[in-house]
Amino acid sequence: MPRSRFEVAHATIWKRERPTFDHIVPRAAGGPDRAENLQLAHARCNKRKGKDQAASDGRVRT
Repeated sequence: MPRSRFEVAHATIWKRERPTFDHIVPRAAGGPDRAENLQLAHARCNKRKGKDQAASDGRVRT
């Protein structure tokens, strides 16, 4: 995961690759905004995951 926008070649790439907080149990499904319900994910992965792709334990399927 890049630490800053200077580690990637272009601002458009940074927009997709930047680190974001991802809710393990989505807020739409009643997941809380607490540290134990958050994980880091690339912005692109976080958006792609959506609220319906969580595994039974809530983690992203691979």
